[in-house]
Order: sequence, then structure tokens, then C-alpha cells
Amino acid sequence: MADANPVVYEDKDDAVHPLNTEKYYEWWYFDGKFDNGYTCALSFFWRNYFTNPHIPAALLDIYTPEGKRLRGFAGYDPKDCTASLERCDVKLGDNFARQEGNEYKVHLHAHKIGADLTFKPVVPGWKGVEGCWIVYDDTGKQAWVNAIPRANITGTLYIDGKPVSVKGQGYHDHNWGDRDMHESMAGWCWGRMYDDIYTFQYGWLLPVNETQKIMPSLFVAKGNQAILNTIEVEYIEEKKELHKESGNIVPTDLTLKSKTADADISIHIKVIKTLDCEKTVGVAKFPLYYYRRLASYDAIVKYKGKTDRVSGEAINEYTYLCPV
Repeated sequence: MADANPVVYEDKDDAVHPLNTEKYYEWWYFDGKFDNGYTCALSFFWRNYFTNPHIPAALLDIYTPEGKRLRGFAGYDPKDCTASLERCDVKLGDNFARQEGNEYKVHLHAHKIGADLTFKPVVPGWKGVEGCWIVYDDTGKQAWVNAIPRANITGTLYIDGKPVSVKGQGYHDHNWGDRDMHESMAGWCWGRMYDDIYTFQYGWLLPVNETQKIMPSLFVAKGNQAILNTIEVEYIEEKKELHKESGNIVPTDLTLKSKTADADISIHIKVIKTLDCEKTVGVAKFPLYYYRRLASYDAIVKYKGKTDRVSGEAINEYTYLCPV
């Protein structure tokens, strides 16, 4: 793999990263999209950025095929929680997420819903830079690592104690930092696309000031082989539009381009509709906005002399952490 920024993912990147600050936070995130129309999102907060103080907590959202969201949340005493310094192995009360060889086992139950899932990665983990730092400046240290860009999932969801067998595809990443996130970034644009052959993952942070230098990142795999992992990305917001319900202006038409010795990739992403807009006021003490959008994508992949053009639909998210 030829790459403008060759860094190698290690199991310890997905371990706990304790930092000795009052604002230290850390969480592991998993999600799944299943063949029967269900989806889910699971978060294991070693220290929850969204609460003050930052306590251990677990959050589970299950979305039914009809679009109804079921939510479970639980907080924990730190003495009832453990986490490994070597790999993903975090336990919050009776709930856990852990790496077992080449698989991840996830068990999370709260408020009459639950999930017991096995993630089998089909694409290698990646990070944009050594140390996993997406921000490392006078605003603080913020890290992100993509431990499982794409996985096959099997397992069971539980709704009011009733099991629902599921299989499908999923994802897992991991965040931590020594400051509250809104102190180091104004938000982010992020998404991933799962083609039959290709896996695409992109991200872009919004800077908190004019001097902060933040670079987009792009990861592309063909089959189970990574063919591009770089922060050398041209990111263009082609169009912005007013989201009437929130009053914010958000990008709805994006282009990403990157070129290395072996790969030349261009991706056009266009938002079709907003699926969800959540407004919360938490530790930041001002509104935070999260937009979950359905988008179309069209990608041209030139790799080792062969050109493929792929298209489809996928979820894009946009988040404002600072007043806009």
C-alpha cells in the first residue's frame, strides 16, 4: 500500500488512555445495520463527555424497521468499571465490549432493551496519524481511532425482553481527550460508505479559531485490503443550505479528492434529506446540534491502472459543538 501518511493501527490504540485532567473523557462506539431493517448504536463511556462530572455510562439506541427509536442509558460507579491498557476490553457493571482474538464481543443491556453482538472485522483498523491525535495544540489533545471500519455482525437485540436475531454489517471507533471536545473543535463532518467492493471513510473537523490547522482524513479499502489512508485530502464544501428547523446553515454538497502513488480517488457526496436533528444542552451549557442525513455518493477510484466508478446511498453526519 502506497500512502502519503503511512501509519499502522495497533490493538493498544483501542485500549483505554487515562489522562489526568478533570475534563478527561473517553468512549468506545459501535453500530450495526441489519438485514431485517433494524439498526443500533452502542456507546461505552469510560468518562462521559456529555455529563458533568464525566462519569462512566452506557448508552444504547435501537431503531426499529418503522423508524422508532428505543433508548437505554445507565450510569456507573467507577469502582464497578474496568478497562485494559493493552486492547479493547472495557467493563461497565455487567456490560462489556472486548476484543477476543479477531472478533469483538459486545454486551449492553439497559431499560428493557439490549444487544449481544459479535463483530468480525473484514477491513483492517486505521488511524490518520501516530498517537491517533486529531487535535494536538493549545486548545487541548483530542484523539480518534477507527478500530473496525467494517465488520460482519451476528447476534441478538432485546426489546422488552423479547429476542430479535440479527445479522448485518457494522462499525466501531474510539475517542478520548484531555479537554471537553467543544474547547478543541467546533464540530465535524463524518461519514462512511459500504460498496460491494469498496469501503470509504472520511472525516473533517471544524476549527475553533482562525489559526487552528485541521486536516481532513480519508480511508479507502478494496475488499479486505486498505488502498489509501491519508490526511492529504482536498475537501470542498460545494454547497451550503439553511436547515429551517435549527436555523443553522449546513453543507449539503461535498467533494473529497486524494492522490497517492497507487491511488487517485474522487468522491462526491450530496445530502438527500435530514433524517434526524438533535439539539441538546449539556456540559457545554449552550446548544449542541447533531444532524443525521441520508446522502448519495458517487466515487471514482483509480488504483494500479484500473478505474472503478461506484455509487449508492449512505449516512452522513454533521455536528456543531460550538455556537453558530
